[in-house]
Amino acid sequence: MTSPEPPHPPAEPEVPVWVPFLAMFIVLFLVAIFSTALFGVLSATDPSIEDSDDVPVGVTQALTFLQDGIFILVAVIAVQLSLGRASREFFGLRPPTSLRDALRWSVIAYGVFWGAAIALALIFGDPDPQPLVDDLKQEDALGVLLAWALLICIAAPIAEEFFFRGFIFTVFLRKLGLLWAVLLNGALFGALHVGGEAIQLVALGAFGAGLCLLYWRTKSIIPCMALHALNNSITFGVTKELDPGLFVATVVLSVGFVIAAGTAVSARTRVPA
Repeated sequence: MTSPEPPHPPAEPEVPVWVPFLAMFIVLFLVAIFSTALFGVLSATDPSIEDSDDVPVGVTQALTFLQDGIFILVAVIAVQLSLGRASREFFGLRPPTSLRDALRWSVIAYGVFWGAAIALALIFGDPDPQPLVDDLKQEDALGVLLAWALLICIAAPIAEEFFFRGFIFTVFLRKLGLLWAVLLNGALFGALHVGGEAIQLVALGAFGAGLCLLYWRTKSIIPCMALHALNNSITFGVTKELDPGLFVATVVLSVGFVIAAGTAVSARTRVPA
C-alpha cells in the first residue's frame, strides 16, 4: 500500500488587485467629505467665505495633513483586513539591499522624471504653475511657510510613498507583474495631482514610475521617501527663491529627516539582493 500524500499547505493570503483602487476611492471620498463639511461650517459662521479660495490657509494646511494621515491609515487597514496583519516588511519599511543601488537607481528615477518633464515642455510648452505654487509665492508669514515646508518636504513624501509604493505598487507587483505595476502605479500617482495641467500629470506619472523602479531594485521605500523629499524640497526652495544657505539646509534637513524617520520605524531585516 502506498501512503497517502501529505496535504498541501494552505496558500498564503494575498491582497486582491481591486483593493488599491477601492482604497484610492476611499481616500478621495474621505478627504472630500471632511473638506465639504469644514467648508460648510466655515461659510455658515463667516459670510465672507464664499468659495474654497477664501478658506484660511491654516485650515487648508490642516486638511492637507489630514489627507496624509488618511493615506497611511487606509493602506494599513486595507492590508490588515486582507491578510490579517499589516507588517512593516509588506510596505517596504526595511533597509535597502544596497546603498550603492539606492544611489544609482535614485539618479535613474530622477532622470526619468526630468527627461519626461523636459520633453513634454519642449513639445507642449511650459505649463502654468499649480495653485499651490502661486499660493507659496504670495506667502511671507514665517509660521505659515514653516508649516508648508513640513507638509510638502516631509509629510507628503512619507505618506505618499507609503501609500503608492509601499501599498499599491506592492499589491500590483505581486498580482500583475513589474510592467503593469509600474504603469498603473505611475498613472494613479499622476492622477492624484489632478489640480495640475495634463502635461504635469504625465511628468508626475513618470516620476511615480521611476520611484516604483527604485523600490523594486532596492526592496525599500526609504530611498523613495528620500528622493521624493529631495524633489519637493528643491521645488519649495526654487518657488520661494531661498538664499543658497537656506536652500541647502532645507534640502538636507528634509532628506535627512525622512531617511531617519523611515529607518527608525523600519523592520530590522534586510532582503537579500
